[in-house]
Amino acid sequence: MNTLNKLGWSHFFESSLSFEEKQNMTIGRVSTVNKSNCIVIHENGSKTCELAGNLMFGLDENEKPKTGDWVLFLDYGDLGIISKVLPRYNCLSRQKSGKEIVEQIIAINIDYAVIVQCLEIGLNLRRLERTLVQLQNCNIEPIVLINKTDLPIDDEQQEIMNFMIDTYQAIPISASHGSNLNLLKDKIITGKSYVFIGASGVGKSSIINSLQEGNDLKTGTISQSTMKGAHTTTSRELYILQNGGVVIDTPGTREFGLTAPNSESGLSGFHGIDELAKGCKFHNCTHTNEKGCKVLKAVKTGDISEDEYENFMRLNREMEHYESSLQDRKQKGKKLSKIIKNMKKSGYKS
Repeated sequence: MNTLNKLGWSHFFESSLSFEEKQNMTIGRVSTVNKSNCIVIHENGSKTCELAGNLMFGLDENEKPKTGDWVLFLDYGDLGIISKVLPRYNCLSRQKSGKEIVEQIIAINIDYAVIVQCLEIGLNLRRLERTLVQLQNCNIEPIVLINKTDLPIDDEQQEIMNFMIDTYQAIPISASHGSNLNLLKDKIITGKSYVFIGASGVGKSSIINSLQEGNDLKTGTISQSTMKGAHTTTSRELYILQNGGVVIDTPGTREFGLTAPNSESGLSGFHGIDELAKGCKFHNCTHTNEKGCKVLKAVKTGDISEDEYENFMRLNREMEHYESSLQDRKQKGKKLSKIIKNMKKSGYKS
């Protein structure tokens, strides 16, 4: 298998190229994005590349190359010039923290997201549900890991861990002791792309080191006063594993702000709720006060916990808010374009 196929090259990307592009330019995948350039892996190694001027000034920020993107570049020896960003299969993003509604891209062209939680910091079902909903929105398959299972565990955390294993097929591992890592390795497929996400200190880099069978990534420890990890990974970096598969390590994130769903339902992060919703009397049931609502009935009988229901409703409101804010920005953009167009027609000159 050649380097491009190991990196995840497929017919989806191949079909976007013209004959001239294949003949005259080099294909590569972005492994790291720096302030002024990118590191691009290609068949003969890696190359530091800069954006061509028309892309630098003609693309929006989220359209510029990100970790995981496929690009075409012209090779000028010590430097490459990126002339095209290929269409994206999918995009892992989140709503950027802060008051402004802005989408922040984490990684591009991802097959699986490895969600890592750990016993040292504590397992959090609500955070897991949020992450799973966003992965559904982004059309990415989840793999859930519970790390540091060599540590002592209380009854409450044991109950949560059992629920995560039963409901989400979470894999309990210990990266430091090597236990159950074979179960994760069995899920790594050559040519598929995996992004590791989770809070700082859960052990993402340590797990990748174990998959690499070496200690290539910097790792850190948990602060015992705050039970938070240090940001040992400061940028998004792509690696080809020795035993197949492509992984992207990311800086720690406490949570994912949701973006609008791509499909009719982004609810698969919630155990049973999405299936129950299919049985509601009304197809557009809001699960708030409708008669014949299967979700409300399940909450009343205790089959669905009130905490899970409240989180379900909260995340749906968040997605609706993002959707309405996005539409509002689009309308404002259209109005501004119309104003500029009319000004040009009237002969206005700046």
